[in-house]
Amino acid sequence: MSLEAMRAATVHLGGRSYPVLVGGGLLGRLGEAIDEHLSDVTGCVVVTSPSVEKLYGGRAITALEALSPGLVVVPDGEEAKTWGEAGKLLGDLIKHGLDRRGVVVALGGGSVGDSAGFAASIYMRGVRVVQVPTTLLGQVDSGVGGKTAVNHPAGKNLMGSFHQPGLVACDTGLLATLPKRELRSGLAEVAKYGVISDAILYRGVEVEAEKLLSADADALRWVVTRCVTAKARYVEADERDEKGIRAALNYGHTVGHAVETLSDHTIRHGEAVAIGMIAASRIAVNLGLLKQPDLERQITLLEALELPAESPYGVDEVLPLMRRDKKAEHGSIRLVLPTGIGTEPEVRVVSEAEIRGALA
Repeated sequence: MSLEAMRAATVHLGGRSYPVLVGGGLLGRLGEAIDEHLSDVTGCVVVTSPSVEKLYGGRAITALEALSPGLVVVPDGEEAKTWGEAGKLLGDLIKHGLDRRGVVVALGGGSVGDSAGFAASIYMRGVRVVQVPTTLLGQVDSGVGGKTAVNHPAGKNLMGSFHQPGLVACDTGLLATLPKRELRSGLAEVAKYGVISDAILYRGVEVEAEKLLSADADALRWVVTRCVTAKARYVEADERDEKGIRAALNYGHTVGHAVETLSDHTIRHGEAVAIGMIAASRIAVNLGLLKQPDLERQITLLEALELPAESPYGVDEVLPLMRRDKKAEHGSIRLVLPTGIGTEPEVRVVSEAEIRGALA
């Protein structure tokens, strides 16, 4: 199959536009894809994690041989997203001699994509990054859109930048080796897209839940393509999250980020988002925005996907972190509240009393 036939979406942002490729075998054709879509590349550095380097590092280096690639390994998971690790990564890019026309290749899950993208955004005032997400979560969501960040002890993703990739290559063949817990975590984000924008996607996940949990290649390719197409439209309409349009993508994330932080990231991002989706839906039902059957339908789907729906933390533990969420304004808590399955959600300020009523 040609690379052009694998183009699932194009994110149209004028001079910052880029393609999103989806399909099996893309990792082995990464050098070809960079040559086709990026100009004047003088070299590259692959940034990955220990677990991904063991599985795919050699294949990536071979595919990029013409670009004399360097390799940097950052910690697995959220440990890669600290200020100290970001500083080490920048130092490694200097050691490898990456210049202004060089490319950072982020090979890994969402944490590698975030940390490598952030480093690329500030290295020499910004160099190009190619996102090669190896998790379902990265392929359906975080690999597209240009949000990069590292964490602070006070909260998740509090330090970051917008830095669009030059290319996103989603090799769905890599998902076959994904641990089941990571696969489930990604499926939470897929369900999120179904709720906020795509009833057909949501119904497809309901029907194909068993296939998705068994990493069926065709089912995964279909959901990744559907999600990146939706994500591209949100990014085009609100690239820097300034108009409130892109805020819809944060459905489930305000409570979810608080749960992640409280668990010291032992609860996976998608698991926390699933908990946050149900919390936001309960609030939406209480406010008359969402019908009870649509809440129950989400709970049923999350159960089918083996995802949690209830927070292990009390409302008094969650609320202080919700106040520090990036969407909070003047101390008020803003939540993305669903209005149905596949319909545009509403973003509004929610009182602490309303949150307590839903989460108690």
